[in-house]
Amino acid sequence: MNLALPLTPARRFELIFLFGTLTVFTPIAIDMYLPALPAIAGEFHASIAAIEHSLASYFLGVAFGQAIVGPLSDRFGRKVPLLAGLGLYVLGSAVCALAPGPISLDAARFIQATGGCAGSVLARACVRDVFPPGEAARIFAQMLLVLSVSPLFAPLFGGWLLLIAGWRDLFWVQGGLAALTALAVFLRLPESHPGSDRAIHPVAVARDYLVIARDRRFLGYVLASTLSGAGLYVYLTGWSHVVIDIFHVPAQYFGFTFLLNGIGLIVVSQITARLLHHRPAPHLLSWALAAQTFFGAVALLFSWTGWGGLFGLLPWLFLYVSMIGAISPTASGLALMGFGTSAGMASALMGIIVYAGGTFASLVMGAFTPSTPVPMAVLICLCGFCALAANYFWSAPVLEPPAPNR
Repeated sequence: MNLALPLTPARRFELIFLFGTLTVFTPIAIDMYLPALPAIAGEFHASIAAIEHSLASYFLGVAFGQAIVGPLSDRFGRKVPLLAGLGLYVLGSAVCALAPGPISLDAARFIQATGGCAGSVLARACVRDVFPPGEAARIFAQMLLVLSVSPLFAPLFGGWLLLIAGWRDLFWVQGGLAALTALAVFLRLPESHPGSDRAIHPVAVARDYLVIARDRRFLGYVLASTLSGAGLYVYLTGWSHVVIDIFHVPAQYFGFTFLLNGIGLIVVSQITARLLHHRPAPHLLSWALAAQTFFGAVALLFSWTGWGGLFGLLPWLFLYVSMIGAISPTASGLALMGFGTSAGMASALMGIIVYAGGTFASLVMGAFTPSTPVPMAVLICLCGFCALAANYFWSAPVLEPPAPNR
């Protein structure tokens, strides 16, 4: 650890808030422009499915970027790759705002994601650098308090901004927020990792990733988190079409359907942070996955029968998404527990797997232009069952945290 200031309560709060802020750029880049998908499709004279490919392009860019930033951060430290990533996010946002068509938008979103993923990867790695290994899951849950604000306000802000401006202005706002955060990182975040002599040749990097992937505990928890999160990506990809085109809700009101999700993530993540003080993390993860699977199954039932229409479906999707607030931080903390100087690569590999799963789920959902919510609900339910099965069949015991360096 190489912090310039002691970890006083105020400094601890500042770091957790800054780390949490660094994780919001991917959700902001996704949530803020969801209400604009129909408008973008209209301007480009393209189908909604073609514009939804920009979501898959973003997920693919995140997976690709993490593969690069992880090894670089373990080799050269956290701060410089983080600032470079935020700069690339600003550039990608500007290119998105100037995109003349669907293909150029897809390419620009890939650039934006490649830079934006540095925040999520290196925030997790910095937590592993700064705080004791056994405390990571609780810190991740506290960081999720900041992350959860995005589903609360980003879609709502995006929908109302469309009333007074164009969809391109959404990307200018995203770039401006990233620039301000880069300034805060430059001024307030000391280097937490001094670097190492780790080789960054592609063959050496691939070998190091393979060593991490062979850790059964790491892979088991990451698979459960990935499959659980895949249901969220299905929801993100298909929900704007369901709400705006199927249930005919005006775009400026689309964000209100996300409000409950943000509240649920906040409440569940903070309850999880408290429970982790005195409850075993693996048991908590198992119960959260079981609850999420049940909520996904009920959401499918309401979609299939049409009971209650939009208002019948909303509560169950809210509960499904809310459980991410328990599953994601708990699984991440358990997966990273055994890594010290290689925390950057372990965090990156976790992100690669998670976003590769999200990319696949988004592409599957994007292949449909459904007339009912049933295809979306089927995929969400399937993701929940697979996550529960992965945690049950691929489990590994978690003992005391091993030595920091592997």
